Amino acid sequence: MKPTFYDSYWRSGYHLGDEWDPNRFHCVLGPIANSDSILDYGCGMGYNYQRPLVEAVERYVGADVSETALSNVREKGYEAAKIGEDSRVDFPDGTFGGAVAIEVMEHLFDPLAAAKELHRILKPGGVLVATVPNFGYHAWRLMALIRAKVPSEPEDGSVNKFNGVHIRYFNTRTFKQLFLDAGFSDVSIDSFDDSSIWDVFWALGPIGRISALARDRLPQWLRLVWLQNLMPSVFAYRIRAVARKAQDS
Repeated sequence: MKPTFYDSYWRSGYHLGDEWDPNRFHCVLGPIANSDSILDYGCGMGYNYQRPLVEAVERYVGADVSETALSNVREKGYEAAKIGEDSRVDFPDGTFGGAVAIEVMEHLFDPLAAAKELHRILKPGGVLVATVPNFGYHAWRLMALIRAKVPSEPEDGSVNKFNGVHIRYFNTRTFKQLFLDAGFSDVSIDSFDDSSIWDVFWALGPIGRISALARDRLPQWLRLVWLQNLMPSVFAYRIRAVARKAQDS
């Protein structure tokens, strides 16, 4: 996507989200909490996990293609850096002890170039935490089978069904392979989000509201959330990669 597209994307106000609670922060970003320095690749407007991440490390740098996002990050007092259209950031090799790319790779024309850049800027032994939606999720599998549809996530489907910003789709296998191909020596994939067996109704048109009712009214055990840890390839709504750069790189 072009930087100007994401300027409009952030100015729309649809994508700000809420700040993560401490449990979510440690569940997702625990592996890099002890890093001395962090590059937040695709940081966006910095409203979600950024404040606790800044407090957990000595140096935080938010990076994005959007000047709107970077201006907002700087206003918060954080260091910011531009991501070029070639996916690169202007730092020497081995600058950072850790990196994050939270819900980023599904937006990119060339996710492998971004993954290679993240590998480049990490110190030997540095750790990357990255997350994406899981296209292998049981609800999306059924939707693709019976409706030939993918979850592109438009801003407002009632206005425009065709402006979804997700252009790459990953499952547990392809997400792991992305980071192996980028040069990381050790990559693990797991789940972290609040999955629900009842999301299967998303694939069934108007009765998909059952999924929302289940999320609002049923406890986790009745939504069989534990399945996401047993078989993340099928039951994880979102997946997390923890990728380590080799010590001898």
